[in-house]
Amino acid sequence: MKLSNQKLETEQEKYADEAKSYINQPKKTNSVLRRALDKINNNSSLSVVFSPVRLFVDMIRSYQSGEYRNIRRTTILKVIGALIYLVSPIDLVPDFVLGFGLADDVAIILFVTKTVFEELTRFSDWQDEQKKVSTQPLQSEDAY
Repeated sequence: MKLSNQKLETEQEKYADEAKSYINQPKKTNSVLRRALDKINNNSSLSVVFSPVRLFVDMIRSYQSGEYRNIRRTTILKVIGALIYLVSPIDLVPDFVLGFGLADDVAIILFVTKTVFEELTRFSDWQDEQKKVSTQPLQSEDAY
């Protein structure tokens, strides 16, 4: 089964439009985030392919909390849309179709990852920096 970039873009745009109803509703968004993480955790054989999903979830949570706002709204909508697509039982290829059910989910996640790669990388760098800062020991003035 081959999914063209045009078909992937059309699906991604449709779900990004749906994401507009999620962006200002943290409870609704958190439900999608939880379901997305559950789905990838239950498909350990695809964990490498689904690895961007964890970054998507972290990005959305940081955006919602106000910790990280160096991102375009369209990017957040694309990422939320990709996660809605991932958890949706009704998509291009229903998940129950053996062998192909997750192919479209993987394709959408990879397509969105490619389209927002620069901002995703910037977020990942910021996240790494936050982890460094939080794990560095405090220095007292006496140390100088």
